[in-house]
Amino acid sequence: MSGGQQLLRALGITVALALIVAAFYSFHFTWHEEPAPLLRLDTPQASASPADEGLDFSAPGLDGKQIDLSHYRGHPVIVDFWATWCGPCRRQIPELVALYKKYNKSRGLVVIGVSCDLIQGEGMPAVAPFVKEFRIDYPIALADERLVDNMGVEAIPTTLFLGPDGKVVSRIVGAGHPGEITASAKQLLDGVKGHDSPAKPEDSSGHVVNISVVR
Repeated sequence: MSGGQQLLRALGITVALALIVAAFYSFHFTWHEEPAPLLRLDTPQASASPADEGLDFSAPGLDGKQIDLSHYRGHPVIVDFWATWCGPCRRQIPELVALYKKYNKSRGLVVIGVSCDLIQGEGMPAVAPFVKEFRIDYPIALADERLVDNMGVEAIPTTLFLGPDGKVVSRIVGAGHPGEITASAKQLLDGVKGHDSPAKPEDSSGHVVNISVVR
């Protein structure tokens, strides 16, 4: 064999070995490489909480019809938790009656009274005469312990002021000074965010009744 042929043969062997080594490394790393995902999905967003969507409850009314708070979305709403046996509640209800009479038709104000007499007291038989005596013409819902717990009500009266979106704008816990509910109602109607500074349920001044004793 001539020298040229030997050189070509050596070159061919070298190229062949290089191809074999390249093929080996290519196969090795491709085998261990994680496959690329065919489709990348976005992480789902967390769903909105009930608080973000606005306050809501459903309860039977004094007239036997169901009262759904969400039915009044789009309106400013006052929700008042009270009972016939609650002295502070009795003192502030006439103010709520006057507000409803003044602003229901002219400004769309909704007032919902939530009686707690089914939790403690004489129950429904005591509510109807009370409503008649105080000339309450806004809807009256009847609360049970579950509703009160879900709404975080620990003392009565507790009065919530809700914007048209159902979110709490302000609240008053206990019977405040005369005119306080009217001032908060006007802030609600004017779209002004009020203070959220509830009184402590253990207040012994006679302005609030602790409802936790009934649980």
